[in-house]
Amino acid sequence: MYGPRPVGEQELAREAVQRLPADAVVLGDGNFGIFAFAYAVQQTQRPVLLRLTAARAHKVLKGNRLRPGRRRKVEWEASLWDRKAHPDLPEGAMLKGWVAACRNPARKEEILYFFTTLDLKPKRILALYKLRWNIETDLRSLKRTLDLHQITSKTKAMVEKDVLMSVCAYNVVRAVMYLSASGAGLTPRQLSFSVTQDAVMAAWPYLQRAHTEAEFHQELQRLLQVVAQSKLPERSRKRSYPRAIWGRGGHFPFRHSPNKEVRR
Repeated sequence: MYGPRPVGEQELAREAVQRLPADAVVLGDGNFGIFAFAYAVQQTQRPVLLRLTAARAHKVLKGNRLRPGRRRKVEWEASLWDRKAHPDLPEGAMLKGWVAACRNPARKEEILYFFTTLDLKPKRILALYKLRWNIETDLRSLKRTLDLHQITSKTKAMVEKDVLMSVCAYNVVRAVMYLSASGAGLTPRQLSFSVTQDAVMAAWPYLQRAHTEAEFHQELQRLLQVVAQSKLPERSRKRSYPRAIWGRGGHFPFRHSPNKEVRR
């Protein structure tokens, strides 16, 4: 981002799409709901589901209104701005798909607009888009719980090692959550990631000291039972109080130099 050859998120995403499974559905928020990215995904023969800003949805719909819960088949053409920002777009570049309008479940007064190549009803499109929140929680776990928010390594090789080892450790924790949830009749997302991580760290020495397969299996089952007790509380759909920003704490008055006149 701050180096001599900075690369934006959209360009990185275009490269990452090539590594996805062939049948993967590419989800993106409003930052990726632009023609160039949607066109790049289409060229890989993968389905796409992107959120559009209200202004961009209005342009794609060519001024036609779309009520919540409805969808409309569209042909999305590259604008002059798209071609100026992305000169590599070929002549006649166009996308065929649907624009769907859905009411935001959290804020009924807000309308969400989506562009997708999936032939699905708006309710199903909204349900798929909500799965994107799992990615946000995964990133939070990687950044905060595994301390990847700020990497202190100074060389490229050490940065790669830090990231790879953290991701491997993350996958181990997620695998334990999956095994534990399967045995307890739960879904992995119902279990606490941080509690599972602590349990794995506590059980790791005992798993390493196991002399036989039976001892290892016994310690593993004990770990899975502990993790199964870390079920997260079920939140109600509505908050008991409105979301608000935490206020800043009080502080002492600033100290002034005794030789400096203070205006009041």
